[in-house]
Amino acid sequence: MAINKMTIIKLLQLITVCILIALHYHSFSDGSQNSAMITMGAFGGYLIILAGVFFGILAGYGMDRRLDMFYSSTGCALFIIAGALILDHFTNSVYRGSYRDTGLAKGCISIAEGVLFLVDAILVFRGEA
Repeated sequence: MAINKMTIIKLLQLITVCILIALHYHSFSDGSQNSAMITMGAFGGYLIILAGVFFGILAGYGMDRRLDMFYSSTGCALFIIAGALILDHFTNSVYRGSYRDTGLAKGCISIAEGVLFLVDAILVFRGEA
């Protein structure tokens, strides 16, 4: 198993999703059902997907470009939407202190994860990953 751009990006995505789940545990609030479904679906679903992909890469199994593009582009959209919904909720909420700060950090990191998925999609499209 050689360490390349794809391995590093997938590891960063996996670590970031784990951080987001920990932040979500410490800042979960009952906003709208749509926001909760998108957030928990994106974080939990992509934890499972990324763990499988990363351990597949470590085991030496490749991943089809089309499937990787699908996961990356869908992940980009989901994490950016989830981050925007989280930021909207905690910016316009009555929460104060560390609970609100944790929620705002979760939203910002979620958007950053979406950008990381966009970079991954671009690299896969160009054939560099």
